[in-house]
Amino acid sequence: MSNVQGKTIEMLQHNEAIWELYLANREEQQEFDFYKDMKPFVDGVKETCDAWLALVIPWVNTARPTYLGEAQLQQVADNIQMIAVSAFNGKSFYKHFNDHYQSVDYTLKRVLEKAP
Repeated sequence: MSNVQGKTIEMLQHNEAIWELYLANREEQQEFDFYKDMKPFVDGVKETCDAWLALVIPWVNTARPTYLGEAQLQQVADNIQMIAVSAFNGKSFYKHFNDHYQSVDYTLKRVLEKAP
């Protein structure tokens, strides 16, 4: 397994954790402490995104996989960070949240499929 694949799997795991958190919070409307709960979670996602982008952008620029570009990858990083924050608010609009979640999932799976 390459570094790109490993980090992509880690991103997929973050995406699933975000989805589960959103669904649980949507039902129960939990209260979270910003510094104890939210900040460490969102910072962990951002850290993984930054490491993932550092690996995947050079790969996509040299390998030129079909239907994957640098802008798409940057959008994945932006979307996953946005939903990581929104997951703590169970009142987030479901369709909007779900669309971003599925978009991230789809693109990450394409990267995993095409990565060396």
